[in-house]
Amino acid sequence: MCCVIDATSNRRCPALLPENSQLRPALAHLPRLPDLLTTANLCCGVLSVLFAVQGELTISCWFIFIAALFDVFDGLAARTQGGGSEFGKQLDSLADMVSFGVAPGFLVHQMIGKGLTTWIYLRFLTPDVIPSHTTSLLHWSLWPAYVIGLAIPIAAAWRLAKFNIDTRQSHGFLGLPTPANALFWAGLIMWMVEQRSGEHESTRWLAEFLFDPVVMAPVVILLAALMLVEIPLPSLKFTQTGWRGNEVMYVLAGLGVVLVIAFGFLAVPLLLFLYLTSPLWGKLFPKPQ
Repeated sequence: MCCVIDATSNRRCPALLPENSQLRPALAHLPRLPDLLTTANLCCGVLSVLFAVQGELTISCWFIFIAALFDVFDGLAARTQGGGSEFGKQLDSLADMVSFGVAPGFLVHQMIGKGLTTWIYLRFLTPDVIPSHTTSLLHWSLWPAYVIGLAIPIAAAWRLAKFNIDTRQSHGFLGLPTPANALFWAGLIMWMVEQRSGEHESTRWLAEFLFDPVVMAPVVILLAALMLVEIPLPSLKFTQTGWRGNEVMYVLAGLGVVLVIAFGFLAVPLLLFLYLTSPLWGKLFPKPQ
């Protein structure tokens, strides 16, 4: 069948339309770049959990850092494409739940479990102890590690569910963001693992002190509570490239570089402290008109 172009009306024959009309809906159903980046975030979270279960804590922490990068990139990609979709919003929350809720929960569980095991062996393992009694003692003593490890995923789930329906958090946060909490634990655990086998006596002592379950457990509960308490915190996004209105972000970025050079992975928990206190020192800068 030939196609005729009507010169008077400049209309094409309908015979050419089906190919284009079928192609566009097919392209519309392909995954968008932001959704692919969010899926990469999810994959990193799953890998972090798997390595944590195997005791590879350093690798597990690295995957949390990579997941955070993908979490930043999917937001940037969504904004360049005119904004995110409802599907992308839900997918992002599910990925964050795994990467920044379940994964750090496993990490904390492993660290507290190791700390409790060390504590029990040092205090109760003697030559006259029956091996079966030692095994039973270790089994029951690890229950606090399970309970404490649950605090992070539960708080993250409540935080993410609330964030999805809370219209007040479009330009800032009410409560500690789940990625910030996850990065705190990833950075702190990597630093502790590194320093516990290091040569510097002072930093090794500090790492051993933080490794103590009696010290770590209250910090886990405190940060989990901060994810649920409605403390106003600035958004971790630049509103524009200028200094005005982005003072807190520029200060955090500048101090972050200095802290990383000076303290390595310990810079991450130190930056979290600066971020939590930013509503106080951020008042030193005038509000944008």
